[in-house]
Amino acid sequence: MNKNLFLALSIGLIFNGCASMMPERTTAVKRATETREYNVSTKELITASIGTFQDLGYTIDVLNAEFGLITASKTKGTTTARTNLEESPFEAFLRALTGFEDNSDVIIAPLTLSATITVKEISINPFLSSLRVNFEGSDIKFSDLFFKSFFAALDKSLFLDQTIN
Repeated sequence: MNKNLFLALSIGLIFNGCASMMPERTTAVKRATETREYNVSTKELITASIGTFQDLGYTIDVLNAEFGLITASKTKGTTTARTNLEESPFEAFLRALTGFEDNSDVIIAPLTLSATITVKEISINPFLSSLRVNFEGSDIKFSDLFFKSFFAALDKSLFLDQTIN
């Protein structure tokens, strides 16, 4: 039984060590995830981007159509942190054991997400434009699925704008 326990712990440590040594994504991979090309003019792409941000609850902070730059932000949820530094270890243990929470020492701060879109013209005839989007927010890591859902919303906005016009 000790052999099996030792083997299980060894395998667990190896996998844990390998997972922590996974390299961070390269700049090229990040850029590919954040960038899409569209067969529309930069003006149409900027208009659709503004609509997408608004649909997703963002507020437009900066809009510079000449340089194809849009910056937007939104406040989402809250983060909390306990700040009672005078609490003894025994009091902390007792609070954890009983589940009693004293809200008098909790700070609630909103989480602000910000996003930047850069639109570039690739060609005029036929129209081809490139859009790159970056998201920031505390220590949040944005997944490929997050970017896919953003681009799906942008595709929907482009479709709606073309249908209306």
